[in-house]
Amino acid sequence: MFNEQVKVILYANDVKKASLFWQSLGFEVLSFEEVDGSQVAEVAMSKNSTTHLVIYDREFIEQNDDEATEPSPALIFGSDDVVALYKKLQKVDVQLGDVAQIGEEYVFNFVDTDGNYFVVSGK
Repeated sequence: MFNEQVKVILYANDVKKASLFWQSLGFEVLSFEEVDGSQVAEVAMSKNSTTHLVIYDREFIEQNDDEATEPSPALIFGSDDVVALYKKLQKVDVQLGDVAQIGEEYVFNFVDTDGNYFVVSGK
């Protein structure tokens, strides 16, 4: 059976830099370790979050796992106050798309240090 725990793999050119990026957005580091000579970080919105991002070194994965796919998954983060979150991300100098209203919800996208796009949606 599946449970509520979800871990999403992200590939980064610099694991430490990617981890610091997510920390600047308010995420907490759950672990940062070296595995087989490569860094791996696990971050989440909080220690109790059921969704974690696991950040692997892109070069290490490409050299050691020929089945790993290059494209990152598309993620949509929920927010109870999209406009306030947008303003917070502006203050930490994150590359942002415009806020758009779709029906009763607001949506915008942002880009991490490796050029991966993420979406935020909510009220």
